[in-house]
Amino acid sequence: MSGEVTKTAKEPFVPKYEIATGLHKGRKVEKFVSKRVRPTRRVNKKSKRVKFVRDLVRELVGFMPYERRAMELMKVGRDKRAFKYVKARLGSHQRAKKKRDELQAAILAQRKAHK
Repeated sequence: MSGEVTKTAKEPFVPKYEIATGLHKGRKVEKFVSKRVRPTRRVNKKSKRVKFVRDLVRELVGFMPYERRAMELMKVGRDKRAFKYVKARLGSHQRAKKKRDELQAAILAQRKAHK
């Protein structure tokens, strides 16, 4: 028994030949790294021109009827009801949160301008 070598740490199994089975089977390829930014990655980054145009349109046209109703609900303290109403109109929780924040900011701006 003096000739045996005992292993204390378990070494990972390394196959002698590359076999196309198991977790990492198939052709080995390098991961593709794109150099350009896809449009979906810059969703929330507005340019100065887009911001200017949207602000101008908002000033000229005003709010949509559902936005006006949601603002009225918020003014009387029915924030949760307004959120549910906006969510039903827009279809998603995230969009409703964003719209609610936008409308609350508009209400604050109106109050500030009124004083």
